[in-house]
Amino acid sequence: VAFLYALTFTVYPAIWSYFGKAAFGWSATWVGVALAAYGVALALVQSLLVAPAIRKFGETRTVIIGMCIEVGAFVFLGLTTSGLLTLLFTPITALGGIAGPALQSLQSRRVPASQQGELQGILTSLNALTMIAGPLMMTWVFGLFTAPTAPLFLPGAPFLLAGVLMVAAVLVFVATSRESSTP
Repeated sequence: VAFLYALTFTVYPAIWSYFGKAAFGWSATWVGVALAAYGVALALVQSLLVAPAIRKFGETRTVIIGMCIEVGAFVFLGLTTSGLLTLLFTPITALGGIAGPALQSLQSRRVPASQQGELQGILTSLNALTMIAGPLMMTWVFGLFTAPTAPLFLPGAPFLLAGVLMVAAVLVFVATSRESSTP
């Protein structure tokens, strides 16, 4: 789950600037504005909404809700043709940021205190692998769907791939959550 979850987020640094230019003709300034809006919104979500979401829904449901928000965000970004709507929607995509801290909390509670360092090392290694594989995969898909010979011009295709990967993460998470709660 951690690998799939992290892999989906490589879409942003891998293609965001290319996507903005190809899909909407954005300049570097507009790409930066969108990234800043997302960054500020994500900081607000993670500092103000994670704890209340966990209190209200519990960690497991917070992870599922956050991942489902991410699926919706990826599908929107994959299919949108409006730069203005994308710019306005970008901060909303940060709402999915409630999933990451809840997921990490669940993971850390599943291992004894003596293995916390090992868990963090494994998670860091998985993130490193996604930072190698993800950009290669996302830029390849972007290239396929923006090439002059592409049968369908779809600069948001990598976001759709990220959405599919996030659906897989949700399914694996739900399946493993049920297993761990079965007596």
